[in-house]
Amino acid sequence: MKILLKVLTDSIQKKLIKEVKRIINLSPLIQPIMPKWNKPYKTLITNAGEWGWISDKLSYKYVGFHPKTKEKWPKIPNLFYQIWKEFSDYEKLPDCSLINVFPDQNSRLGLHKDKDEKCFKAPVLSISLGNTAVFKYGKTKQTLKQTMLPSGSIVVLKDYSRLYYHSISKILVEKDLLKKKNPVSLPQFPNGRVSITLRKFSQ
Repeated sequence: MKILLKVLTDSIQKKLIKEVKRIINLSPLIQPIMPKWNKPYKTLITNAGEWGWISDKLSYKYVGFHPKTKEKWPKIPNLFYQIWKEFSDYEKLPDCSLINVFPDQNSRLGLHKDKDEKCFKAPVLSISLGNTAVFKYGKTKQTLKQTMLPSGSIVVLKDYSRLYYHSISKILVEKDLLKKKNPVSLPQFPNGRVSITLRKFSQ
């Protein structure tokens, strides 16, 4: 497992959020639903790549098109691939980029494992943009550790940690970012956070 804090430059982060805005324009944000409880997530999502992860009242699954527009997901930007090549240590490219948007301080992502993929050899790489998140992770629910993920940080779940439990339990709105009108936030969510997750669904 790798936790790399503030490893991406401000310039790269601005380019990343620009790509996220383009993806959202092509494939609008949707609110996932928890299948078992039929409750909405406290995040919004969209995807890029051959496959996109969604959660609806029926199941968690990967699909090849946006559930509302019925259009194929946009292509994964080259910049995302470059970061994958530099930090994942995995030879094959991802075929899914899940974009998680945390709109405000009330946003959360519950404790879970990334286990809907067909390929567990490939790592899951996540990029943090915007306000700092409280990240919890561990092999079991009883052995969780906690760290802060400021903007520009990367987490790589691989090998022994590939199926770790993990969550985003809190979003911290930083006063200095508010004053600067957070350059790596989405205009509609100035107090939010964006997570770009790269993964490989297919074998």
